[in-house]
Parts: sequence; C-alpha cells; structure tokens
Amino acid sequence: MTHNSNKISPKQLLFLVLQTQIGVQVLYLPSRVEAIAKGDAWMSVLLAGLFSQMFILIMWALNKRFPSATLYDFMPRLTGKAAAAFVQVLYIVYFTAQSSLILMAFYEVIRDWVLPETPKWVITGLMMLACIYLTQENLQIIARFFLLVSIVILVMIFISVYAYTHSNLLYVLPIGQAGFLPVVRGAHEAMNTLSGYEWVLFCYPFVEGTPRRKLAAASAANAFSTLLYTFLVFTSLVVFSPSELVLLPQPVLYMVKALTFTIIERPDLYFLSAWIVVVATSIMACMYMASTGISHLFGMSSHRKPVLFTAFVLLVIALLIHDQAVMRTMGKIISLSSYFFLGCVPLLLLLISLALHIREGGRRLAE
Repeated sequence: MTHNSNKISPKQLLFLVLQTQIGVQVLYLPSRVEAIAKGDAWMSVLLAGLFSQMFILIMWALNKRFPSATLYDFMPRLTGKAAAAFVQVLYIVYFTAQSSLILMAFYEVIRDWVLPETPKWVITGLMMLACIYLTQENLQIIARFFLLVSIVILVMIFISVYAYTHSNLLYVLPIGQAGFLPVVRGAHEAMNTLSGYEWVLFCYPFVEGTPRRKLAAASAANAFSTLLYTFLVFTSLVVFSPSELVLLPQPVLYMVKALTFTIIERPDLYFLSAWIVVVATSIMACMYMASTGISHLFGMSSHRKPVLFTAFVLLVIALLIHDQAVMRTMGKIISLSSYFFLGCVPLLLLLISLALHIREGGRRLAE
C-alpha cells in the first residue's frame, strides 16, 4: 500500500539512485580498477555501467508487473511465504553489512586525512546520528534531502576538472593495452561501486508517473554515475603515472591535494567536505532498505523503530572490525553477493512471474 507521504516524483527517484551510487568508492575506485585494467580502467567503468543498466531493466520489468507493491510485498506471491521471508532476511543482512563497510571506509579516510587522533567511536557515532535523524523520516523527505545535497556532486566535478592543468594524456595510450579479459575483471571491481539502482525494487510503487518515466529516471541516474566515475578514473589515469597509482590508495584525494589555488589552501579538505555528504546519503539508503525489510518482516506499521536497531548493529560491526584483511574479505563477499541480490533474485522472480502468469490482480500461488 502506498501513502501520500511516501509519494515521490521521477526526478526525485533519479537523485535517490544517483546519490546512493556516488559514495565512498569515489576515492578508491581509480587505483583498484587501474591495478587490473591498467590504462583501460575507464573502459571497465563504462562496461560496468552497461551491466548495471541491464539489472535496472530486469528490476523495472519485474516491478512493472506489480506496480503498487515493493519487492518485500510481492515476493511471497512468487516464492511462498517461507522462502520469501528467508530471502528478505538475506536482503536485510546484505544492506546492513554494506552500510557498515561504507562506515568503516569513511572512518579510515577521515582518520588518515583530517582527524588522526580522534577516537573511532566519535567519528562513526557522529555520522550515525546524522543518518538516523534523516532515515527515520518518510521516503518523500529523504528524496527531497537527496535532491537538495546533489549540488555537492558539482563541487566535486569542478575541483577535479582543475586537475587537467597537470595532466598527461600519454599515460592512457595505447588504448586497448590491457586486453579484453582485464577490462572485464575491472568491470567486476566497479560493479559494486555502481550499486544504488536497487531503489527501483523498494520505491517503484511510490514514484508517480508512467512506467517509462520511472525507467528513464533510474537509467539517467545510472548513466550520470557511470560517466562521473569514468571521468574520475580517466582523470586519475592522466594525472598520475602507472607507477604512482600503485602507491596511491585514494588517488582522487592526492590529485586534489596537489592542486594550488590563489585564495584556497588545502582544496582536498573542501573536496572531503562534499564527499562526507555523499557518503552519508549512501549509508542512509542502505539503512532505509534494511529497516523497511525489518518492519515488513515483523508486520510493523513504520520503519522508524527498525532504523535504530539497524544503526546500532552496523555501528557495532564497524567498531569491532579493525583488521584490514577482514575488511577486504568482507568487501569481496559483499561485491560477489551483489550479483545475487541485484541480478539473480530479480531475474528469477521475473521468470517465475512470466512462467506462472502471476502479476498484480492476477493469479495467486496456492497458500
């Protein structure tokens, strides 16, 4: 069931997806993809964007058959209540783990660049308080906030563009140097970075307009995110030599820090200020989808109380994990599981719906 307080426009859906996709990986992606695809890393990001668009089409086709229900609502009709509840728990765990990993990466950057002596619980706790404050609100207010803070993306782009005063295009030549398979492996590295389009599964019935407008909004957000990541990766490739990128875990920040302005000192701190807002929106999105899953699972009328529980769990996870090896392993698991939650499950549900001719207002599975 939809409520007026949750109704959003296609434009707001666009910014929900956009702000969720552009998150903590903005700083890490160039070096990680370059380590695999070398000078063709920008091609890997474009390929990842195409794969993401394929997933968006699958989600859209599935939700189009159940236009007034979210994934949590119609899944029991397709798989039965027991299987749907199990998969729903997996989604809750997935979104909680993903948000905790974002929070851990956020702390590491702030510790290394701004506040090296500040305790971890203070930095992560302050971020969680801000996220809880907004995530407890309805979808409409969250969407308005995501639209409002989208201006920070333009700030990030403006600062990055200035880096071309110190670029060398020869670093990316010859094009195609890495070969096909490394580019594909690089695309896998970028796929989890572009996650955020799963909003389609959880807010489709709340978006006003025709199905085509909803698809256009999600696709436009994915296209912009893909091009932005491609731009940042390409910029890093032409600013730093291959030997330098190996030594820089966050090349975008090092690139910004090296810039000199007449009236601005330490431009990397301005960049980080914009980046913090972007990270917050990504955490809020994961918290919202996990909390709505909990509220649906236990038959609650609102997701507000589950938000506090979700925030507590992910904060505990972020505070307990300190080992870099554990974080890397956790990141790999989440990256691989994203194919299951964002691709396999929606595709399987779509095939079941088509094969058994189940759609909204149509045939029901036997209870």
